[in-house]
Amino acid sequence: MSSTAFDAPALERLVAAAAAAPSLHNTQPWRFRLVAGTRTVRIDAATDRVLRHTDPVGRAVHLSVGCTVLDLRIAASHFGREPVPRLLPCPDRPALLATVRLAESAHGARSASLYEAVWHRHSSRFPFSGRPLPSDLLAELTDAARLEGATLRFPGPKDTDRVLRAMGEADRSPSVRSRSRGAVMAGGARTVSRCSR
Repeated sequence: MSSTAFDAPALERLVAAAAAAPSLHNTQPWRFRLVAGTRTVRIDAATDRVLRHTDPVGRAVHLSVGCTVLDLRIAASHFGREPVPRLLPCPDRPALLATVRLAESAHGARSASLYEAVWHRHSSRFPFSGRPLPSDLLAELTDAARLEGATLRFPGPKDTDRVLRAMGEADRSPSVRSRSRGAVMAGGARTVSRCSR
C-alpha cells in the first residue's frame, strides 16, 4: 500500500483476511466499509445475519467482530500499515462495533507466519478430546495475550464451572440482556452523531 492511497488488491486481501475470522455457524455477522479519505475501515454488525434464537444477547456477534478485527490488524500489519483499532467507538450508534484506521507503519510488518495462519483457520465440529494442551503452547498463548494487553488464565474444573455459571446468570439477567441486545440488534436505527460515518 502506498502512503497516499490504498492499493486495491492489497485492500481486497485485507478485507478477505478479516472475513476469514470465525463466527457462530459461519454467519459472518459484520459489514465492512472504507471511510473515504480517512484510511479507516468500519465494522458494523450485520443485523440481518444475527442468529437471534442462538445468540439472543449478541455475545457471539461481539466475539466474532473481535476475531475479525484481529485478522484485519494482522493483515494491515502484513501490508505495512499500523492498525489503530477503536472498539465501540460511538455509543449512540450501537451497530458500529469497531473502526480500524490504517496508519503509516513505523514498525516492521508482523510475522509472515501469523498472516499465513489466518488462511489456514477452519471450523471443526469434532468434540474436544479432553487431552491437556502442551505447556509450550500454553506459554505461547499467554505471551500472545500479554502482547494484546490481556492476561490469560487457565482455570481448573472448579473455576470453569464458576465462570460458566456466571455467564449463564448474565445471559438470564434482564439488564444485561436488554443492554447487549440494544447494542447489537439496533440495526435499523439511525442517529445523527459526531462519529465517523
